[in-house]
Amino acid sequence: MSVDETDVTRSPEATRAPADVPGRRRRLARYWRLIRRRFSELPPVPVWLLLATVVFAAPLDAVYPTAGLDPSWEAGLNLARQRRLRFGPELVFTYGPWGFLDHPEAVSRFNLVTGTLFAVLACAAAWLAVYLVLRARLGQLVAAITGSLLVMLCALTIEPSALLFAAMMLALLGYLDRGGPPWIPAAAAAGAALLIQVKFSEGAVLALGSLCAAAFAGRWRRLVEAGLALVGGTLLAWLLAGQSIADLPAWVREMRQVAVGYTDAMSLEARPNVLPYLLIVAICAIAVGYLVRLARDRPARITAGIAVLVLLALYLGFREGTGRHGPGMQKYFYLYALPVLVWAVAAVSVGRRVVFRLGVVAVVVLLAGSSWSPLSPADAMSRWGDQLQLSVDSRYQAQRLQQARLVAQQHYAVSGPMRAALAGAPVTVDPWEATLAWAYGLDWKPVPAFQSYVAYTGKLDALNAAALVNAQPNRLVLRAAGLNSIDGRNRLWDPPRYLLAELCDYRPVLSDSRWLLLRKAEVDRCGAAQPLATVRVSAGQQLSVPVADPGSLVTMSFRASSPGLLVRLGRALDKSFHPLEVTADGTRYRLPRALADGPLIARLPASTGWPGSYGGGTGYRTVSFSEPGEVQFSIIPLS
Repeated sequence: MSVDETDVTRSPEATRAPADVPGRRRRLARYWRLIRRRFSELPPVPVWLLLATVVFAAPLDAVYPTAGLDPSWEAGLNLARQRRLRFGPELVFTYGPWGFLDHPEAVSRFNLVTGTLFAVLACAAAWLAVYLVLRARLGQLVAAITGSLLVMLCALTIEPSALLFAAMMLALLGYLDRGGPPWIPAAAAAGAALLIQVKFSEGAVLALGSLCAAAFAGRWRRLVEAGLALVGGTLLAWLLAGQSIADLPAWVREMRQVAVGYTDAMSLEARPNVLPYLLIVAICAIAVGYLVRLARDRPARITAGIAVLVLLALYLGFREGTGRHGPGMQKYFYLYALPVLVWAVAAVSVGRRVVFRLGVVAVVVLLAGSSWSPLSPADAMSRWGDQLQLSVDSRYQAQRLQQARLVAQQHYAVSGPMRAALAGAPVTVDPWEATLAWAYGLDWKPVPAFQSYVAYTGKLDALNAAALVNAQPNRLVLRAAGLNSIDGRNRLWDPPRYLLAELCDYRPVLSDSRWLLLRKAEVDRCGAAQPLATVRVSAGQQLSVPVADPGSLVTMSFRASSPGLLVRLGRALDKSFHPLEVTADGTRYRLPRALADGPLIARLPASTGWPGSYGGGTGYRTVSFSEPGEVQFSIIPLS
């Protein structure tokens, strides 16, 4: 074992420093020398390949806000940092306060520059992890070429945080299997602390992986170091993001709700889907075969630790790649499986030859990437040139943002009278379209789950509703026309408590074919809910909705019976194979189970002032649910 692979705390050289130098400084100096030595050992050709990889893979693509569902949450994350919104009390999403690093936009130079550096770091880390793991088996040149091809092909369609996650998981696998610098678990834990606040799911899994690697390595000191790095890194990243420590517990609590509710609320199963599942099963079977072969010449503790890391990586891949199972999402399973497959090229020394393992890696890389060729030099230079100009030239930045703003305004087409009514007042935009607030320079005041469909659970729905009810007296809500929400959900139920708060505490001011403007009222016009009837129903059983007077709302709540086999299987695999559906007057809607207790609006009288294109005058005559359970109807009188 080489000197740089030993635990520095046991190295005799650690005691040779002058006695007047503190021990901590000696260790830090040694770590720094070790890092410099690692880089100095890189021969010229791999160094040039590393630089080429960063040049081709790291430049950003979409750096201007645009209209649409996904572009709007990306814009929202950038605006949240720019406007110093508080995550937890004011904002909750699948991404955290550093989430803009995955999708930086030119609305802020800080966002753009830090996002560029983050992309460079992720690409370089992924290349280094692949190179350092493979060089002993394949040689320096082949390992370097493999790392460049892998990163450049994957980086075209994968966010930087996913590349960084893959790099750190690969480093942890190598550390647990072959040893190495003792700071790797702590470094991975520190990286997890940042990734938790970029994309929560990746950071949480990486945090578990770093702690497991330290524990199974058999050195309790490494576990303590990883734990301290995770806690300290989390606090430091939170503060550097401009957040208050007092808000951190609330954010963690709400993020738990997002994680718990995501699977049932957002799972999709696009067809054809048989081949993707067969590929997933094949990759998992190959990984299991590698572990079986590994167990023949590794201690049981090391094999168990590696098996845990493999399970974590494949679990995250399955969750992210099949949660919304379609061509655009399957790539995540292949990417998160790559650390396992790359590690196996160098680690598994028995069984089939290395050519087979390299072939598996090559196939999975091609499945993860969107193209078989890297970016062209002209394309890469164009992107780098645009990013640099935006970072140093204020006039150029203002010009390009103004062009993007005009394009967005043409898409949204908010009328002159409505723009005048919005001026100077705090505005919430429903159901998503945060880009609109930027396009018109509005005082954007989102509710915490600022994309309405993200209120996956009753607690998140109640959080949004409370933010709306307790808002300042001049709060406005700009609501887009239409009754259909994401994934065939009903916008009057998405989410239900929040919609009821809009109906009760806000009044229509202006409306047209595109937008409805609501203003906070002085009084709540809704009376106490009065139960009408409770009915036990079987799956698909059609119910008649009670009739009420024109001045009242009719709502319903559904409580499902014990879940069926498909539902239980989905929960075990963290996937919803059998979503709950509601059929209202022959139209089928998807309904997250955590929101099924409503209150779901079944009759919305026109007397509320809501136009028909926004749900006013809705009166469902019959409803049915795809599962057996209990339905309760209630009436809410309006004043």
